[in-house]
Amino acid sequence: MITFRTTSITFFIFLFVMNMISLSMHLVPVLFYVILVFVYMFLSVFLSFFISSGFYMKAYCKKETKEKIIALTFDDGPDPEITRAILDILKGKAKATFFCIGRKIDNNEQILKRMDQEGHLIGSHSYSHSDWFDLFSSTMMKNEFFSTDQKILEITGKKPLLFRPPYGVINPPLKKALRSFLYHIIGFSNRAWDTTTKNEGKILERLVRKLKPGDVVLLHDSIPQCIPVLIGFMKYIEENGFTVVSLAELFEIQPYA
Repeated sequence: MITFRTTSITFFIFLFVMNMISLSMHLVPVLFYVILVFVYMFLSVFLSFFISSGFYMKAYCKKETKEKIIALTFDDGPDPEITRAILDILKGKAKATFFCIGRKIDNNEQILKRMDQEGHLIGSHSYSHSDWFDLFSSTMMKNEFFSTDQKILEITGKKPLLFRPPYGVINPPLKKALRSFLYHIIGFSNRAWDTTTKNEGKILERLVRKLKPGDVVLLHDSIPQCIPVLIGFMKYIEENGFTVVSLAELFEIQPYA
């Protein structure tokens, strides 16, 4: 597997060899250095957008299994109307995981309590989910994680161990920040891209077409079209023999400290 560590080691080995060649009077063309740096930077940036690559750190994205089980996850809530509707749809049928934005918890404490009381899991999705989050310093990121954890702890009495990075991006500052926490990093293997289109039919078709055993499905309880999509998706998995299980059960991990 290509990782940031192995890529960095390889880069510096090549750099060392090229310098040794140059010192021995066999000058290495500058273009070779440019290409080497470009490849290193390209991989470091490009693979940061693919959480399943494990480039910077391990993330739970999919369970290798033939059993028709999947995990259902929601990002960017809680929303006073949409999240309540989703909880109504799931009640008595399936347990999901809600990756909550800390600042959205204010005035929605009862929704968080309901999630917990009905057996759903609650994870952190940062405090601000800022458009500039990936440019934050590691200290700023740690403050966001701590603030969100505290809010969830105060409301539910449970400290979350499940964390999904905003936008599913992992970079060096985030990796550094996460060293101070005991999170299980959660990715996804079936992304609906429900934030990019309002066409409910296209979203649902994309979900069911790609659905495989062991998938971690990603939806957003922050957009209205999630409600009809979820209704259609629940009907599809029931008709096709799939069972929704919690992330804790799927990966055999602890959701809370």
